[in-house]
Amino acid sequence: MGPTPGVTLNRRGFLVLASSGLLLGVAGTGAGRGLSSPAAPDGLVQRFLSIDWEGTVTVFAKHLDMGQGIWSGLASIVAEELDADWSRVRVVGAPARVADYAHNAFREQTTGGSTSTANSWDELRRAGATARAMLVRAAAQAWQVPEALVRTRNGRLIAPGHAAGYGDFAAAAGRLPVPVDVPLKSRADWRLLGIGAEALPRTDTGAKTRGATVYGIDGTWPDMRHAVIARCPRIGGRLRGYDGTAARAMPGVDMVVEVPSGVAVIARTTWHAIRAREALRIDWDMRSAETRSDSAIAADFARAMEEGAPAYADTRGDPDTAFARAHRVVEARFRFPYLAHAPMEPPCISGRMVGGVCEVRAGFQSQTRNQQAIADILGLPLDRVLLDTVPAGGSFGRRASFDSDWVAEFAHVLKASRWRWPIKLTRTREDDVTGGYYRPLMIHAMRAGLDRKGRLIAFDQRMAGQSVTPNAPDVPNWRDWTVLEGVFHELYACPASRLRWWKTPARVPVLTYRSISNNHTGIAKEIFVDRLARAAGADPVAYRLALLEHEPRQAAVLRLAAEKAGWSDPPPPGVTRAVAVHRSEGSFIAQVAQLSGTAQDFRIERMVTAIDCGLALNPDTVRAQVEGGTGFGLSAGLYGRVTLDGGAAQDANFDTYRVLRMNEMPRVMETHFIDGADRPSGVGEPGSVPGTAAVVNALERMGLPPVESFPVFAPMPDQA
Repeated sequence: MGPTPGVTLNRRGFLVLASSGLLLGVAGTGAGRGLSSPAAPDGLVQRFLSIDWEGTVTVFAKHLDMGQGIWSGLASIVAEELDADWSRVRVVGAPARVADYAHNAFREQTTGGSTSTANSWDELRRAGATARAMLVRAAAQAWQVPEALVRTRNGRLIAPGHAAGYGDFAAAAGRLPVPVDVPLKSRADWRLLGIGAEALPRTDTGAKTRGATVYGIDGTWPDMRHAVIARCPRIGGRLRGYDGTAARAMPGVDMVVEVPSGVAVIARTTWHAIRAREALRIDWDMRSAETRSDSAIAADFARAMEEGAPAYADTRGDPDTAFARAHRVVEARFRFPYLAHAPMEPPCISGRMVGGVCEVRAGFQSQTRNQQAIADILGLPLDRVLLDTVPAGGSFGRRASFDSDWVAEFAHVLKASRWRWPIKLTRTREDDVTGGYYRPLMIHAMRAGLDRKGRLIAFDQRMAGQSVTPNAPDVPNWRDWTVLEGVFHELYACPASRLRWWKTPARVPVLTYRSISNNHTGIAKEIFVDRLARAAGADPVAYRLALLEHEPRQAAVLRLAAEKAGWSDPPPPGVTRAVAVHRSEGSFIAQVAQLSGTAQDFRIERMVTAIDCGLALNPDTVRAQVEGGTGFGLSAGLYGRVTLDGGAAQDANFDTYRVLRMNEMPRVMETHFIDGADRPSGVGEPGSVPGTAAVVNALERMGLPPVESFPVFAPMPDQA
């Protein structure tokens, strides 16, 4: 259906009608939304928060919320130290200002690696405590009582004979000098954070339920135009020339312009732009394009391991001698395919030029790089590019591209339009899945030597694949953590082991993907160690525990998961159990999968998780991330694959790029915590790794032939 004159029903309104049959309200478009930290008139304004005269607390989040609930989590840290009324707390994206909002480890404003909570923990606690101290001082001065007699509770100031809300003293507090080294609360005094605290509703639940949350794909400005780009169907191809005559003549089309990545159509609606794009006649230059299939690329990667020298090698002990005296040698090969991030909201961005200032709205994951890319393309000073960071409908790493590809494309289209209109650039799901960026294709070859008692005495692992690190340092034997994090060599004890990686070239653009390299290294590791346990005739939990003597926190979550799953008792008839454990992003997680049926027709009856994520600030959010991560990992491991034919992606949407269905999720999911640390670690990514390995281990125990290529249920032809 095309747009109908006089009908202004938007995407969200359509969904409301389609799902309920009754349009109960109209969501705002987001027009006029501020593009910098909202001021609090007559209130208290600091770097990470403001309090207005009504007592509303606004937290400025320097990290992006991509659906994982991080904005609520960050706000809860502030609210705890501030003693705020949670019902009066809201969150907005902080402006792009690296001096104020840089990631403390990456030194730029960005989100990734499940580091947001850990990275913001100290500074947000100090921000909340400092604001609370200023409110107390302002009230004490006004009431003429000692500060020690002023207490705070749930957004209120209380002293003998006095009581007031935070809003009553926000302005006065804002005029006071900012104190330093304010004491923080002891954990015993927390009421919002940690296990045992009341469950906090997420700050975005109401708006999402009402359909009021503004994403990058939403919102508009007056007289806005919509753009899409025609890109080369073969990855890496470039534009040689085009004929846009037919497209320009189509209704609703304003411009057809060349941009570095292809040809952009600018039209009255996205529908008009997509239809006109189909009418373009384009001549592509394929000289720089990838022309191989993914199977051919995998074969080349495997050949490199046999013929060339590795880019990285690490040897511990004497593995050659250990293999020579091994009683038994177990080998395995794994091939992991290219994967698309496929977030529910594909990259989408809108913006305009007003008075020499470029205002841009999107779910920005790397604000510093994104702002710089726009400034460079438009020739603007950095402070004249204002980013409005709104929540994103998923990312899994896609929005964090090092070259800001989707943001740079917008800047080129806006520049080509000669600033005539505000522009919204949309990537359809097909655009994003077929155009890169991808999780790298990786080959693993693993070998282990066992003694007569089945104990591990030698280990060797070879890997081949692309790095996602741009401009990697040209130093000998540089350890690329984006490729090697989570390997067997690092996490299991072995007296003699060797790890090697062949850095293999391909023109396929690759990018960090949820859990970085753990999404292949951790899965290969846990499937292989399960096979070693079977070869040794050992219990898989006990076998792992013997290899985790130097990893006490991994061992602890493994024991807890086994205990909660009833591992010591036989499973019910017709049920198979299997386990996996891993460490990533500073957290430790073990999962026990319980399957019924057969290897070809099975059901995941139960998934028991034990997690040590340091200090579990918001247990409900952790559970949600574990459950969602499990589903995400199972989607990739069981069904996910981007197929290339002649350098062109053959999968474009969820009809062929298969994701887990609701009825395929575990029937029962349990999450149990080990909570003893004094600060939080990551939870967004760790939950996406071990569940996949546990399910594969169960399937192999049920008779599935040893898995060599992923996805499990879409066998790859011409396997390397």
